[in-house]
Amino acid sequence: MASEDSSGASSPSRFPGRIGSNTTVRLRALTRMRGPALQDAVGKFVLLVPAFAGSALIILILTFLWYEATPIFLAPQGGPSIVIQPIWDPNRDLYGIALFILGSFICTFLAIAMAVPLGIGAAVFLSEFCPPRIRTSLRMIVEMMAAIPSIVYGLWAYIVMVPWIKNSFAPAVQSNPLTAWMPWFQGSTNGLSVLAGGTILAIMLLPTVVAVSDDALRSVPSSYREASLALGATKTETAVKIVVSAAIPGIGAAIVLSLGRAVGETMAVLMVTGNSLQIPFTLLDPAYVMTSIITNQLGYAFVFPLWRSALFAVAFVLLMMSVSFTVIAKWFVKWGMKTRGLV
Repeated sequence: MASEDSSGASSPSRFPGRIGSNTTVRLRALTRMRGPALQDAVGKFVLLVPAFAGSALIILILTFLWYEATPIFLAPQGGPSIVIQPIWDPNRDLYGIALFILGSFICTFLAIAMAVPLGIGAAVFLSEFCPPRIRTSLRMIVEMMAAIPSIVYGLWAYIVMVPWIKNSFAPAVQSNPLTAWMPWFQGSTNGLSVLAGGTILAIMLLPTVVAVSDDALRSVPSSYREASLALGATKTETAVKIVVSAAIPGIGAAIVLSLGRAVGETMAVLMVTGNSLQIPFTLLDPAYVMTSIITNQLGYAFVFPLWRSALFAVAFVLLMMSVSFTVIAKWFVKWGMKTRGLV
């Protein structure tokens, strides 16, 4: 019995006030694990805060713009139909914004049509064919172009590009039998036009397209290139068919970034598009884009609530266009990857 008592003295079941050796080991292990577990929890929280903050900021901006634009959408002379009405005349309480949407669409897609092929071609050259020394210099030039303020681009376009379109380009295409029949180059122009706005936008987008696409192409594993060359493909075939296909997600990101900047660009486009309240039927006609009308008239509109609300409606539609372009571009990139078997 004494032996049983002595053995039972160490048993946690008979002496609940004492803690058994196994339980002590487990508690110590849990104590040691609390540090890393707590660090993981804090790390997840710290990373989640900026993610939710970014999403919340976008929702907050959309809500604010919608709240400020509500009066024009509820007014008898306004309503949702202002999106398709082309007449903007605050003196008569007419606030149709279709004219500005059309101008932004034309300038944006004209810029993308010029910037994306040139930018991707330049990126392929830098990544696959350019000697290292020259590549370093060219990449530095591209990065310097991205740092130039938009007002400098706009001033250069106003001084150089606009007179060139008026005095050289327009007469040349209208007198050339190969291009004289094209309807988008008809009519007289003073140089301030959709073509000038789209071209300067394309020049401004080129650094973004080149830099992001070049990074995407260089991130493709070298084993892809080696395998293609080993199967007898030329370097050009490898670059175009293998490397570019593998870099489609990164190239798609370059297009998305370019779309966002093209839609929201203000100063350069403001200086060279003419800001005329008319529908641009040709590339040589002036236009009025959404960012320009906000910049030009916001200072006057604060005196008139409905006018002010109409400008906020323009800003709301502009932001929705930017978000829509991003979603569509991402879907297109995903679809392209899926059709090529990359996902």
